[in-house]
Amino acid sequence: MLGGTERLLWLLLLSLLLPPPSAWGQGGQARPREGTEEAGSARAWLAFQGLRERLRAAGALSRHYWARFSCRVWPQDCGEDEEASARSPAWSLALLGQQYLDILSTWSCSFWDCCDRGDCRIINNFTGLEADLRVRLHGQHLARELVLTAVRGYLEMPRPDKALALSFHGWSGTGKNFVARMLAENLYQDGLRSNCVKMFISTLDFPHLKNVDLYEEKLTDQIRKMQEHCRQTLFILDEAEKLHPGLLEALRPHLERQAPSNQRAESQRTIFLFLR
Repeated sequence: MLGGTERLLWLLLLSLLLPPPSAWGQGGQARPREGTEEAGSARAWLAFQGLRERLRAAGALSRHYWARFSCRVWPQDCGEDEEASARSPAWSLALLGQQYLDILSTWSCSFWDCCDRGDCRIINNFTGLEADLRVRLHGQHLARELVLTAVRGYLEMPRPDKALALSFHGWSGTGKNFVARMLAENLYQDGLRSNCVKMFISTLDFPHLKNVDLYEEKLTDQIRKMQEHCRQTLFILDEAEKLHPGLLEALRPHLERQAPSNQRAESQRTIFLFLR
């Protein structure tokens, strides 16, 4: 004997095999189909052909989008074939497609450095900086207002002609390093780990007086390379009171007013934080 579930499945199968009631004439005689089978097959074939063509077009477009996207993320792996197809007029992207491509590229830049310079992760979140200084920094209301005003005013200048230098004084535990970290976290997405941020600790990076000349060359070279790599740099010098006078003299050219240069598309912005 068949169970209830098996009986239901057999009835469903028989109902699918039997022709619909409209196909039967009076007295239970089946009516002739009069070419309906051929017409239905033709319509199904045309629909299948159209679907296949749309799938082919979508697949080709997806491959092209992926080629353009991968060339942006991994330019070293982009071959001449992809470049030729990208230059082809037949593959000119629509505006909406280009916007989606830009969104994908921006999303990928949150995981990899995919821009020509190292400043694609500069955020300058002044609202977040103001909130952090107000909520997380206690007992330093004067420093809170001055730091926010100075940093925002400097970074919003169209073409600053000199670096911004801020000096934080106080005993250990007064919040000098805390404020420096908040600045880095709100100006750069990677915070202190950003390629545009560099911290020097006097007793660690410049420990021996006999190597001052070497330290001067190293310091100026690192500043120059970072400024070439980033349009906005942040240098933090901890224990600045222990810096050798020769190192402070090496910093003088970077702190003085600079003549405007037309060679840069964007003006260089540099912030020095001296923690004493």
